[in-house]
Amino acid sequence: MKIISNRFSIIFYSTLFNLLFEYSARGSREFVERPLLVMVLFGIYFTYFAMIEDLILRCRPKNIELFMVAFLYGLFPTAFLTRNLFNPNIYGGIMLIGVNIGTLMIVGILSWGVVQGMITLYFANRILPRDWDHPRMGKVGWGLAIFYQLVVMIKAHFNPVAPYGALSGYLVVGLLVVLSSTILVASLKTPRPQKLPFQSSRVMDFLALSSVLIYVILGTFFISGPAIVTSQPLNLIAVTIENIWVIICGIVFFAYRWWKKSDVQI
Repeated sequence: MKIISNRFSIIFYSTLFNLLFEYSARGSREFVERPLLVMVLFGIYFTYFAMIEDLILRCRPKNIELFMVAFLYGLFPTAFLTRNLFNPNIYGGIMLIGVNIGTLMIVGILSWGVVQGMITLYFANRILPRDWDHPRMGKVGWGLAIFYQLVVMIKAHFNPVAPYGALSGYLVVGLLVVLSSTILVASLKTPRPQKLPFQSSRVMDFLALSSVLIYVILGTFFISGPAIVTSQPLNLIAVTIENIWVIICGIVFFAYRWWKKSDVQI
């Protein structure tokens, strides 16, 4: 279903999918009682996927390149917004050079890379396949999107609840950003694949639709019980189930991609 235009429809559906992801961990009460938070989250995801959609049009990135973009972007909110990358009290608390390995793997790779990256974009294009000729975002659009992201992350970075990382942790983040950016830029300079028409996949349909169903159930019915507090209060049971599902999605996606031996069209 088209909303205003093909470009904004894809961005909107991608944003909606990720708001459901947030809804599942925060619960319906949090969304009702904190409408300003919902608006901020909407802005974060909308501007992020506006940049991703424009990057797809301009560079036609392969799966691995989009995965790297999602991982690279995810480093910033986990390091400077929630600061979960430096939190020793979550994901088993296994720390290496100031970085929580569980957070890096589950949030950085599986969540941002697979669920909030590959599955999100597949979900949006499944509803409305991309028009490769729709208008691109200009310099003003890119400037506004980056400005919004910076303002939110700078403001959230001073949240007194979330722990600050050690210097070694920030150095690791800087190194990961430099390495990922260098590899990504070099990779994008290689010849691009043709603009292929969208093709549905039963495996991706299962992951996308199951994700939506699980997120709605978690956010609607798992709204009480013990809470886990990072930079925001989250429902412990819902977050635990959500993380298990993220791991399942990662395993299924990588197995499917290996079996398919070609990119999943997203």
